[in-house]
Amino acid sequence: MNKNVLPENAEKMLSEKSIDDIENAISEKIELQVEAALTNQDELYAGKLQELVAAIDKDHSTKLTRVVEAIDHSNATKLVKVVKKYERELGTDASKFKNTLVESISDYIEEYIKDSVPTAAIVEATQNRAARDVLTNLRKVLAVDSSLMNESVKEAVVDGKQQINVLAKQVNQLEKQNNLLKEAYNKNKADLLLETKTAGISDKKKEYLKKILSDKTPKFIEENFEYTAKLFDKKENERIQVIKEEAFVQRKVKADAPRIISKKEKPKEARNPYLEELQRIHK
Repeated sequence: MNKNVLPENAEKMLSEKSIDDIENAISEKIELQVEAALTNQDELYAGKLQELVAAIDKDHSTKLTRVVEAIDHSNATKLVKVVKKYERELGTDASKFKNTLVESISDYIEEYIKDSVPTAAIVEATQNRAARDVLTNLRKVLAVDSSLMNESVKEAVVDGKQQINVLAKQVNQLEKQNNLLKEAYNKNKADLLLETKTAGISDKKKEYLKKILSDKTPKFIEENFEYTAKLFDKKENERIQVIKEEAFVQRKVKADAPRIISKKEKPKEARNPYLEELQRIHK
């Protein structure tokens, strides 16, 4: 501190030490005031800075909230659309799958029931159920005792089974007799038909036809008689042609051979077995 600041009278009145003490006190006061002013200034600036930061934070927070809300709203809208789309597709696919599954299971059950429980068995079971209901009602009306009814039914079933067995044997015997009669009838009918159709033809042809057709049915004889007769005629014509050719060759050979005949010996007619066979055939 400058000593010129003090009044001249004060310098004269105060000692050097007092002046120094006063200067020190004043310096301390000034320093305290400066520090207080700086502290107040720091606090003021700090408060304003906090207010500024708070305002900035609030503004940023508001803007950030708006941005987040906008993003959330957009994403939520898109997510809702996606969820609805997949729900529709899932519902459609699930419905189709359900229908397909139901049809498949239904078809499988129907096929399984058909294979496991034939229709005839179901009908028979239904008929048995209806008959049982009728018998139950009759038993109630007639007041038939269950034990008596069971015994009677048992006897009736046994007797009925015995009768069925006897009748079954009789049916088998009758079927065998019927088959024998049918065979005999068809045989007689075939023989009669063959005799009728071969009447008036040569014995050889008749023998051939009977040999081929004797064990055939009347229907077969009717359908194949003419064809069999033509086969015989064809074979017979071929055999006759062979005989003629052999007879011609035999005659030519004998005609060409020289022969001396004596005056006393009369010429004998040459025998030709082939010609004799032809004559026999045409008789």
